[in-house]
Amino acid sequence: MEQVKDLLLTASALILAVLILATLVRAVLGPRFTDRIIAVNVINTMVVAEMAVLSVGMGEDFLVDVALVYALLSFLTVVVISRLVVTRRLRHAERECGKKTGENAHGA
Repeated sequence: MEQVKDLLLTASALILAVLILATLVRAVLGPRFTDRIIAVNVINTMVVAEMAVLSVGMGEDFLVDVALVYALLSFLTVVVISRLVVTRRLRHAERECGKKTGENAHGA
């Protein structure tokens, strides 16, 4: 029974590693910035799952705590980056709106 458990844990760790690499390709190639943010968020989630699998496989309970802290930092990072993107887009939209109203005033 122990061999089956070890085999399943090893297989799941390898599958997660391959999925992380595939998602990394999406993060690099993603056509838009938002695609890249989502891909990095998915990678972080899979890293947390990988840590949990390794925690069970190695019998080290502290890795679960590390995974929880990593998940919280990952969430905070995505929230901050999303906020920066929204702020940047709002400023860009305001500048574009200002240019259009300025053009109309000079054209009239």
